[in-house]
Amino acid sequence: MQNKTSRVNNKALFAAGAALMMLLSAHPAFASSTAGGGLPFDDWFTTIRSSITGPFAFTAAIVGLVGAGATLIFGGDMNGFLRTLIFIVLVLCFIVAAQNTLSAITGQGAEITAAHDMAAKSADWITSKVEAVRSATARLVVGA
Repeated sequence: MQNKTSRVNNKALFAAGAALMMLLSAHPAFASSTAGGGLPFDDWFTTIRSSITGPFAFTAAIVGLVGAGATLIFGGDMNGFLRTLIFIVLVLCFIVAAQNTLSAITGQGAEITAAHDMAAKSADWITSKVEAVRSATARLVVGA
């Protein structure tokens, strides 16, 4: 007679194994392999990005960070609405200053291309491992 807990564990182990096999046997799909472009709002986003990452925007963001930080530190009693507005200014200044800060530290801005290359390499690795598991499984089935 089997113990109920071992039956549950066997079912959980079988479900986890089946999920793992489905995950490994799925072919990796990418949303797009092109550089993009051609959308009607691309020019607008490019204009916004160049406005946000320019030298004036970076200077204004640094001034905003200093001003918002000083207001939070030395501002005294503030109501919740004013404090929320200062936090919004602080976060926006961080967002605007992030691109130029990354370029100053690393010599280049934030790039998505490197992550895409890494994803492509990992997908190739996973595909090779899936093929190895399939061939091993086929040898076991033929040998049995």
